[in-house]
Amino acid sequence: MRASQWSTFDLIFFDCDSTLSSIEGIDELARFKGKEGRVGLLTNKAMDGELDLAEVYGKRLRAIKPTRAQLKAVEERYWETMVEDAQDVIAALRALGKQVFIISGGLIDAVRGFGRRLGVEPERIRAVELEYNELSGRWWDYHEPKAQHAKTYLDYSEGPLTVSSGKARIVREMAGDLPGRRMMIGDGSSDLAARSAVDLLVGYGGVVSRESVQAEADIFVQSTSLAAILPLAAGRAGWDALRNSPHQPLFRKGITLALEPEAVAFGERALRERFILEFEALNQV
Repeated sequence: MRASQWSTFDLIFFDCDSTLSSIEGIDELARFKGKEGRVGLLTNKAMDGELDLAEVYGKRLRAIKPTRAQLKAVEERYWETMVEDAQDVIAALRALGKQVFIISGGLIDAVRGFGRRLGVEPERIRAVELEYNELSGRWWDYHEPKAQHAKTYLDYSEGPLTVSSGKARIVREMAGDLPGRRMMIGDGSSDLAARSAVDLLVGYGGVVSRESVQAEADIFVQSTSLAAILPLAAGRAGWDALRNSPHQPLFRKGITLALEPEAVAFGERALRERFILEFEALNQV
């Protein structure tokens, strides 16, 4: 059997906003209310690491006061703006027996619905819980779905996902006693903060390229497609398992992208050399 040059990963953690989807859900909610300028500025400062997420989380929600119906609309926008190859990459990872998770500082109603449509189990999706005003809208028609959708935001649950440094804790909680190496993929400073809990931190700049993430991530994906995540996670063993399956073309696309310096940048030369040894000969076939 051929010896592998590349370490593979079994627990794959994705961010949601600007990673699996090309939008920031909170900014979409602000757009519904005509407040996208102010809220978007706060979001970018938090994702760039200029402000701690804790400083902006409550401010943004108080400015917007979303309803359940608007969160459902954000779920639809997530789906409509899904990043290239996101759904197929998750399907291929699951076909290989990888454990796929979504950890997001977004709002659970929208993130969970989107993640379920991507094929991720609800119990493997973590985002920020909201509390709604039960006396808002037509509260007396509480049994009617339309009345439930009209309920407005009252408060949010503070926790690890409402501060910039909290994702490492959530990774550890969700991984629990599951065996295997861990990979995190995300676009923001809150994803970088999870590096102590994972074995490989992959920055994603296909939607927004943040200098701090590009500088500090172990690997930085600059292509719009997420296809490179597949060979990065699964290695040659994954290729052998998916060869002659419907996932093979996506896997080959991912290898090609990962070998292009303009598409995928490795933080350390030795890391890239190991990946090249794993796949270069195959890519020339």
